[in-house]
Amino acid sequence: MDSENRVILNVGGIRHETYKATLKKIPATRLSKLTEAVANYDPILNEYFFDRHPGVFNQILNYYRTGKLHYPTDVCGPLFEEELEFWGLDANQVEPCCWMTYTSHRETQETLQILNDLDLDTERRTDEELYSKFGWDDAYQSGKLTLWQRYKPKIWMLFDECYSSIGAKVSQFTFINLH
Repeated sequence: MDSENRVILNVGGIRHETYKATLKKIPATRLSKLTEAVANYDPILNEYFFDRHPGVFNQILNYYRTGKLHYPTDVCGPLFEEELEFWGLDANQVEPCCWMTYTSHRETQETLQILNDLDLDTERRTDEELYSKFGWDDAYQSGKLTLWQRYKPKIWMLFDECYSSIGAKVSQFTFINLH
């Protein structure tokens, strides 16, 4: 291809060279529109400049070249999403081999939001109710609980009632993310 069809893209200080035909492969995106207009074009340097993440752009330009969009593991999911949105690309085009890694941040955010939305005061048992559940209400009333009797109900609540405390939320979140 001749030099008139060659395009130089400066993304975050990193120069990328490609052809207009490559940019036209995915229509209705920011890069395909560069072949039609002169936005972001610097005639002195003969290049288009974008102050964007150059590492993510490597994957985006590679998508134009190969038709396969891979997720770079050295950036966080929200940054990658932001870059895809800027360049006018659909996140659903991420390759299956990268999909789990790419979407894990969303799942983590959703889990954190659920845990954050839980009201710690709902369904929280009083100490008296808790010790009564184990049949230790007399020992509790008299103040003669053994060390084991004091901690067993709290340990039980940590694992069985995930809304009972921040510690219980953390243990449930950890359990969910490990499986």
